[in-house]
Amino acid sequence: MSKTKSKLTGKNPKNITPDLKKAIAIAFKEVVPVLDREFTVQIQSNVWPWPRKTKRKNGREAGQIRDIVDLGDLKRSQENRRINNFTWRWTWNVDYSGVVHNGAVLKQGGNYPARPWTKVVEREMQPGKILSDIIRRELDG
Repeated sequence: MSKTKSKLTGKNPKNITPDLKKAIAIAFKEVVPVLDREFTVQIQSNVWPWPRKTKRKNGREAGQIRDIVDLGDLKRSQENRRINNFTWRWTWNVDYSGVVHNGAVLKQGGNYPARPWTKVVEREMQPGKILSDIIRRELDG
């Protein structure tokens, strides 16, 4: 089983001015915490369809529209890391995060529906546009 990842990458020009480097650093400093929080919000949101009611490991019954939190391991495993000046990477370090995010078809014929929380955040927030707007703001003064 795979772990789930999401990555935010900007352009990496060869000759970049100090002002642009500073603007990019400010943009990532503003955007990364917001994305980090929004990934967690999506995991906790009661918006994810499930084909039936089930009893979770924590003892609660979950309905057909639910959050992705049972014992909280997936949510707690979320990490983000700066790769370079233009890239941050989020990971969810539990073995089943890929199945939760992407769904799966079981050998017996059943399936787990996909709950792609990272794609929802990326679609709704458009982090590339936010980064561009902040960089523009910083360069315009």
